[in-house]
Amino acid sequence: MTSAVEDLSDLPGKKVLDQVGQEIGEVKEIYAQGGDGHPTWVSVDAKTGGIGQKQQVFIPLARLKQEGEDVTVPYSAEHIENAPEIEGGDEISEEDDRKLRDYYAIDLADQELRSDNKSYVTLVPDEGGASSKVDDTDNLETPDEDKRSDETKERVKDPGSSEIRDVTFDG
Repeated sequence: MTSAVEDLSDLPGKKVLDQVGQEIGEVKEIYAQGGDGHPTWVSVDAKTGGIGQKQQVFIPLARLKQEGEDVTVPYSAEHIENAPEIEGGDEISEEDDRKLRDYYAIDLADQELRSDNKSYVTLVPDEGGASSKVDDTDNLETPDEDKRSDETKERVKDPGSSEIRDVTFDG
């Protein structure tokens, strides 16, 4: 069963699986805006086609889901391997942040799409920008993604009745 990642400090070292359960690699670093601000990206040492070959890729933290001891992403391994090459290091520049957001198709519209459920670890930050490697993940908080109203929460528990209609077509 998948669920939102509750504790970001547990992410480094976790195995990352693609949408069909294929292993992509292992989480190495977490990046946040300003280094201690909104968590944005994780770097993953991804296994590539060659034996023993790895490349560092960046995946939006907002797309990670906990599945047992591993984390999953809604992308194929091939899609992640073809992500823009970003220089690893202490910071992801604002320009590289934009490249990654465009590639993974995440941005402000995501807030609206996901503001009514608890499906991912965190919301996409309102503003793009540079992100720095987080040295102390114990002090990094996961923003609460549950923006549902009380009415919506009740509707989820009891969606009401549905009716079946007979429709005929004279064509």
